[in-house]
Amino acid sequence: MYVCICNAVTEDDVHGCMANGACATVKDVKAACGMKPGCGSCTRRISALVSEYRTASELADALTGGPLPLAAVPEPAPPPPGTVAPVTAKPGPGAPETFVADPLAERPAVSEPVMSDQVERGTAPPTAA
Repeated sequence: MYVCICNAVTEDDVHGCMANGACATVKDVKAACGMKPGCGSCTRRISALVSEYRTASELADALTGGPLPLAAVPEPAPPPPGTVAPVTAKPGPGAPETFVADPLAERPAVSEPVMSDQVERGTAPPTAA
């Protein structure tokens, strides 16, 4: 959604500016987004966005014990040329421990009838309605 129609600045632009750490005040946001003076109706909305971001940031710091330093995540080494990297799947909570690519391939053939004899003859017990 647009925050400033005069300068075509969106909420995403403001959030990105604050997430990069370049902006801490409304004045910083306006300078970083290249906003020139216009009607001024955006100032309240930008102020609210900055306030919301500060509150969320302070809450996260209070819950985690302070801001954490950023650390680079190492990338896995690529497989040697001509090989195919194996695909692994980790089961989630409550999922079975094994992963089967084709679940029907290992299922035994059904040797008993799908419907019971009582249902086929129409003598099945009544169900609760």
